[in-house]
Amino acid sequence: MYLKRALLPLISVCFLLSSVCSASEGEGMLSPSSESTDSVFGSSSSAEPVTDEKLQSLLDQLQVKLPTGNGNWSLYICDLFNESEGGLNTDSMQAASLIKLYIMGAVYENYDSVIRQYSKESVDSSLYSMITVSDNDAANTLVSYLGGGNSTAGMQAVNSFCQAHDYTKTSMGRLLLADNTQGDNYTSTDDCAHFLQEIYEEEDSDYPHASDMYTLLKAQTRRNKIPAQLPQDVKTANKTGELSNVENDAGIIYDSENDLVIVFMSQNLSDTSAAQNTIASLSREIYDYYN
Repeated sequence: MYLKRALLPLISVCFLLSSVCSASEGEGMLSPSSESTDSVFGSSSSAEPVTDEKLQSLLDQLQVKLPTGNGNWSLYICDLFNESEGGLNTDSMQAASLIKLYIMGAVYENYDSVIRQYSKESVDSSLYSMITVSDNDAANTLVSYLGGGNSTAGMQAVNSFCQAHDYTKTSMGRLLLADNTQGDNYTSTDDCAHFLQEIYEEEDSDYPHASDMYTLLKAQTRRNKIPAQLPQDVKTANKTGELSNVENDAGIIYDSENDLVIVFMSQNLSDTSAAQNTIASLSREIYDYYN
């Protein structure tokens, strides 16, 4: 069983693939990250020594395969059986619909009080739609529920959930589809990976409703990125995120020879179709490397 991340032999391998700049797009404006963006591969002052040569070798291979002419990229991998993890450029980036992972987490953490006020049927239906078909209206409804009818309070509840669980690079600054002039939604590949680790642990998780969240992710209908090029019998549980120049996907590969968490984030893209193909092909390469 995967140990709590505080006890893991963490690999923190940060690589800035290209300089982060501000860019307008359909739903968001990239703001400077609160994390340092001038690190280079292996030089981050917060990085701990690499302890897994197999994962390090894979990251070295992937480093040169991530696009340098199509946006900014981030990647994180968790080898769940061998209890190691690491990534390339783990700064905060535009979340798009990956923010729905944390909305789900906050709702389930407050599940009993929310269903008392809004009914189990309504809450469960909104959760299902938000995760499996990425319904933005369902997401906004759940945020309102978290705030007792006040969406601003609901967003703060999501942020409080993130702060309480050490998702320090994640924040919710606007509702889905809302104008981004007052704020935007951000997360990182390592925050998403650690969230998925908790879900993967199910009964051993710190989250009482981890199994419910896992079930929703397994029912995902958007499978054109991480799952797309995997063998047909490989099982995945994932959540995607898209904006006009953003392509993200966070997934668990389970019931395999070597279970994995894989998270890709990309922004400032000039070609989103090519980015989807990159995520799909590199996910297959990661899977084959371990299985």
